[in-house]
Amino acid sequence: MELGDWLEDSGWVEALVQAKVASAGTAESFLKAAHVTRTRCAHQVTACSLYILLKKSYASYLESLEPGDQHITFEEWCVKCKQEVPQFNFWYTAFQLEVLVLTFVKSLRTGNFALYVDSLTKLAPWFFILDHTNYARWVPVHVRDMAGPEVVRMISEFEASILKGDTFSHRHHEQTRSFQALFVQQVQSLVEVVEKMGNPFLEGTQDLLRLDTRDVMDPAVVSSVCSAEKKAIEQYQAFVTERLQDQLTKISDPIKKNKVLLFSRPPAKKSNAKLQVSSLKNDVSLFSRLYIACQSHDGNLNEFFRHENQAYPPFLSQHGKLRIGTKADLLPFLENLIDQSDSLSSTLHPDVIILDGAAVVNFLKPPVASTFDDYGHKVFLPYVLSQVNRANRVDIIWDQYFNNSLKSQTRIKRGKGIRRRVEASSKLPGNWQEFLSIDANKIELFTFLVNCISKLVITKQVVTTSGSGVLCVPPIQDTDNLAPCDHEEADTRMFVHVADAINNGYNKILIRSVDTDVVVLAVVAAVKLDLEELWVAFGTAKSFRHIPAHEIARSLGPSKSTALPMFHAYTGCDTVSSFLTKGKKSAWTTWMGYNDVTSTFLSLSTGPLLIKDEDATVLERFTILLYDRTSNIVNIDEAHRELFTKKGRAMDTLPPTKAALVQHIQRSVYQGGHCWGKMLQVRLDMPTPGNWGWVDPNNWKPLWTTLPEASVSSRELLCCGCKKGCTAGRCKCKKAALNCTALCQCGGECDI
Repeated sequence: MELGDWLEDSGWVEALVQAKVASAGTAESFLKAAHVTRTRCAHQVTACSLYILLKKSYASYLESLEPGDQHITFEEWCVKCKQEVPQFNFWYTAFQLEVLVLTFVKSLRTGNFALYVDSLTKLAPWFFILDHTNYARWVPVHVRDMAGPEVVRMISEFEASILKGDTFSHRHHEQTRSFQALFVQQVQSLVEVVEKMGNPFLEGTQDLLRLDTRDVMDPAVVSSVCSAEKKAIEQYQAFVTERLQDQLTKISDPIKKNKVLLFSRPPAKKSNAKLQVSSLKNDVSLFSRLYIACQSHDGNLNEFFRHENQAYPPFLSQHGKLRIGTKADLLPFLENLIDQSDSLSSTLHPDVIILDGAAVVNFLKPPVASTFDDYGHKVFLPYVLSQVNRANRVDIIWDQYFNNSLKSQTRIKRGKGIRRRVEASSKLPGNWQEFLSIDANKIELFTFLVNCISKLVITKQVVTTSGSGVLCVPPIQDTDNLAPCDHEEADTRMFVHVADAINNGYNKILIRSVDTDVVVLAVVAAVKLDLEELWVAFGTAKSFRHIPAHEIARSLGPSKSTALPMFHAYTGCDTVSSFLTKGKKSAWTTWMGYNDVTSTFLSLSTGPLLIKDEDATVLERFTILLYDRTSNIVNIDEAHRELFTKKGRAMDTLPPTKAALVQHIQRSVYQGGHCWGKMLQVRLDMPTPGNWGWVDPNNWKPLWTTLPEASVSSRELLCCGCKKGCTAGRCKCKKAALNCTALCQCGGECDI
């Protein structure tokens, strides 16, 4: 059972099936040792195969040494690799467990008592770490009893007496030529299969990989596996010392389970429901305390409503993360600006087609491909060539993935998949979308597909980004207008390529994307660049259509077209929160009725070093109107209070406080001005997010507000801890010239 727990979902079962050691159902039963003899045979084949793979890996190590280099012994090499490489650690531990179990079986077969006690002693710690509590409790007791000197003497004398003059043949029934030939065949087959999957002892990275699919385990699983043996020994020794030797704890007392993370036991996902309940409890507690405190203290509502009632404002935050709205709700308003019947998309003949590589990979599902090599040559390249046949030039733009990106929270919300190595012979994942939800998977896939593009032999121009650089087929000498480029997202980098295409004489351009941000930026580009037509091929399947960005820009006008990205950022995008209950529809309607904000959006879209007070005031007024179109209030803290006290709004449907809104404006300008406002530049040279509404450079998080939450700052909630009467020298309430309340330790019954 120990071995089954360790090997489950590691790819061991699939390797046995491919090697024809057992059928799928039988191999799966080995994990629970449903058939003891068959399970033992499978572990014999596995142990022998792992040892051969170990020796082959050691031989590779020796071959890699330069003449004169001093090598280490096989045993030293094993210890070193086990400490340094998680993949080696897992499979070397599996090999050691295989040998231990088989040694235990040998001790039973041969009646070797010393070997029996020794192997059982070494196996015992694993019962602890893998949560087999009954075995963990009683095996150490059994080992203690069997290892006693009197028991050892008696068994030794017994063994000597029955073995004396023994002429019985101990040859096992499996020690026949036919059985041994089958064993050798199975070992050779399993070694061959594992080598095709990737010899685990040759892995040199810090990844822990599933054998057959090359899925990469969560870092928490890696840490758990690497520390399992050490923890197992520590727990076993602690049990023996505390319960058997010193008898500080009863043997029958519960043994705490480890719930160690393995291939079959990945980390559990956090529940948003619990976070929601916690938030509600905080609200209930706050207002209960306020009610009690106000029986004795006079409340200052103006001061109270300057502060958020939670650490994370619910109207901007979702349990401490950015509140992400529906960006696509903006598209109907833009498309309604033009007469769709006049659209000439059916006769569209673009000079240049620019593809969002990540979007293409998302909608190009791999039903006809079984490996990544098949996907590249049977799915992706045929699509690229079909686009080449439509235009004179095709550009493929890939996202870059920077460490500690502001977009990390948005990417996490898209789902959590399985990490898998992208290699030509690796099998494609069963769930393509989950695979693409992992940044490391996409980085490797994009690199792999760029390599496929580089091998094309064509006469028309294909340009693909590769990191900060570009790769051109056929080669282009001058790429200074394209690289090196520091844009993180393809959304903005595509417009660097649009500008380059215009500089090269093209004026009809088609962009392929599925992101609303691209449509918004295309409208701005249509105003800023001298081009004839700029189309966005948007959506997939039934929602696919061609959106004429140049016509939208003409209808919206140059001012509002240029202000559009700043409006889009302020009302919610991937790195800026949306307002709870206030989506793009409400925001658009408010903008169309409050034209003063257009000039503010224009001013901020240039990426200013500082935000002017007058611009902040206009945005404050715009936000108030977003929540209450009939309001005449200009101070958002006053609006916050009035909507709660006079109009009965729930706390999570109120506008943000001014302190929270200031930080929201900062984040909006960082995205809408410093990033989108400079999209035509090859290098953005972005300022540090720390000056624009973000904190913690090691793991950027939104700075929600600079004021403490109401439960901490409200003077009304002040309470003392006096137990023996309140005196002016030590009582917090008296120092603040307040009466004690029922919240105080004294219960509010002290003399005033």
